[in-house]
Parts: sequence; structure tokens; C-alpha cells
Amino acid sequence: MTKKRLNILFLSSWYPSRAESSLGNFVQRHAEAVALNSNTAALFVCSDSSCKQKFEITESTINNVVTVNVYYKKVEHAIPFISQFQKALRYILGHFKGLEIVNQKFGKIDLVHHNILYPSGMIAWYLKKFKNIPYISTENWTGYLPSDGSYKGFFRKFITKTIANNAAFLTPVSLDLQKAMTAHGFKSNYAIVPNVVDTNLFYPKKNKSPNPKPLIIHISTLDDPQKNISGILRSVKKLKEKKFDFELFIVGENPERNKLEQLAESFGMLNTSVFFLGQKLKEELAEILRQSDFFILFSNYENLPCVVIESIASGIPVIASSAGGTPEHISDKLGIIVEPKDEAGFEKAMEWMIQNYSKFDTVYLRKYAVDHFSCERVGEQFQNIYTEVLNRLKN
Repeated sequence: MTKKRLNILFLSSWYPSRAESSLGNFVQRHAEAVALNSNTAALFVCSDSSCKQKFEITESTINNVVTVNVYYKKVEHAIPFISQFQKALRYILGHFKGLEIVNQKFGKIDLVHHNILYPSGMIAWYLKKFKNIPYISTENWTGYLPSDGSYKGFFRKFITKTIANNAAFLTPVSLDLQKAMTAHGFKSNYAIVPNVVDTNLFYPKKNKSPNPKPLIIHISTLDDPQKNISGILRSVKKLKEKKFDFELFIVGENPERNKLEQLAESFGMLNTSVFFLGQKLKEELAEILRQSDFFILFSNYENLPCVVIESIASGIPVIASSAGGTPEHISDKLGIIVEPKDEAGFEKAMEWMIQNYSKFDTVYLRKYAVDHFSCERVGEQFQNIYTEVLNRLKN
């Protein structure tokens, strides 16, 4: 007898642009993982200054995820209280319009899988309170971490705590984030479910020829206060002074990119040993990782960066700081962990890796990623959580 597939609705507080016409990367990957075992819909609501009407709705199916995007006309004026009320009203009405479409396609929703607690968690809370639909909340936001400090404001804290404490499960992507959330008083059942890597896209290159010189890759938002690109450049400069020969490719885009390029130029490394490649598509990133010898990330704070697990899936070792959930996975067989801001330690790790990266077992790296971060594995974890939540309601 075929087991009935659940109807799962994804909600998210992540804000993509209209051009992306899908949920955020990590949310979309989680939804696609869930879609392997359940009927999955994703509803996303945000403001858009290009809207000619109050609400504009697009529908699409992305890798078996029925995706409904509701864009509402941006409130242009800034009259105190009135503008905030209008924004909130349009945001809520946008969700109700999207829910009508999802209900028409799916019928009864069995469970809401909500991502990033505030503000869309208010919709998940409403559906539980008034429609008796349980929800779980996945969290990937660094704002709860002490080193970030973005989680503030009495109203936001009150609402967020209410959403968290009414969730059937909280599923942060790392134990480190769970500890931060617990410290803020979020009391619920916890289960660690990591980010997903598309192992069909990120995989090692077969019969890879050695590069003429070690090729190092860094991929990030280039947000220097968090990612510490300047610390990477200072460490690289010292390695060059020691006559190490390599090339570092930095992928990503940020308004501060020019300052970072200027710093590399002042060190005499820009476009000779350090190259800024700008933003790349996922397919391009996958190919760059396949060609690289190892990946580096020297963040001051993190959760579980997708680029780390994408590198492992691509069969290359990593050097990363101990910030966030990365050290929960990185063993000596996968790479090296250093302390945040420890430039001497980071330099030493890079020096060792340049000389030893070829000793890492590509097969082991790949298998670890498949066993822990693949769509199949993460989808299975979520399915088990959904089943536990729904069984509780029956009993």
C-alpha cells in the first residue's frame, strides 16, 4: 500500500528580488529536499517598488516545488505609524492571497515549514492558532549570535519568542545556533538539520590534472566585518613574502569590493596572485570549485555556510574558522579549523595546506557530503520530524 504524501507549505522571511522569482537559496534547497517525499508548496511575500497594482502574483514549479510569489506595492511615504501599518497590512493580505492559491492547488495543508522566525512566523503562528495547522521553524540567521548582535528591539524580541515557543520543532542548521537561540529563551523541541548541498551539481572532477600552481578559492558575500576578507589578504601577503607560489580567486560581490581590491593592490597582489571574479551563478561556482585545490573561509561569525559543504561535495578540503557550526563537521579528514581573527594561525594553516592538499581523499570528502548534506539525507530528516509532529496531534 502506497504511503500518503503529506502536503507541506514552506513560508520564509527571506527577501529575494523579483528577478530571482524563488525563495532564498538555502530555503529553496530545503524545500526541494522535502519535495522528494511530500507534496511541497512555497509561498513568499515581499514588497516591490515596480508593482503597478497593489498585489502582483506569479506562480511556477521549481524542482517539484510549487512556488507562489506575491509582490505588494511598496509604501513610498514615511508617515510615522501610518506607513508601518500599511506595510504590515499589505504583508499580511499578501499571505492570505497566496494561501488561497496554495489551498486551491493542494487542499488541506498538513504542516507548515517556516524559515527564519521573524516576520513571516506570524503567519505560521496564525495558521496554528486559528486553523490548527502545526508548524516547525528552520533557522539560519546569524543575528542571534553574540558576535552579530542584530537581534534587538522589544517588539521584535517579543514576537520572535512567541513564534519560536509555539513551534512544534525548531530546526537550526547547527548546534552553535541552537545554543544561541536557547540563550534568548526560545523553548521548544530542537533538532539540528543542516543546510543542503546539490550533490548533482557539486561533485569532484574526474581525472583532475594538477594545476601549475595551487589554486585557492574563497566564495562569500565579501562582507568584511563578517567574512574578514581583509584578514585573508593580510595572511596571503605574508605567505607571498615567504615565496609561496599560488593563486587565490575571490568570488562574490559587495559595495565594499573596491576597498578590498585596493587593499590587495597595495600589497602588490591584485591580478597577479589575487583575483576578484565578482558574482557567479551556481553552475559557474560548481565548476570553479572542481578546478580548485582547496577552499578558505576566515569568518568572524557564521552558522553553517553552504559554500563549505559545497566545497566538500566537490572533493576539495577546506580551511575555515571555528565560528558557527563549521567545526561540528570539519575533521582532519576534511580540512583545518582555526580560531576567528587568528591571522598567524590562518597563515600557518594555509602554508600547510599548500604543501599537503593533494593528500586529502576526494572520495571520502564526497561521501561525507552525500551522507550528511544531500537532498535525500536532509529530506529524510525533515520527513521524520513531520511524522513525529503529526503523530503527536493524533495521540
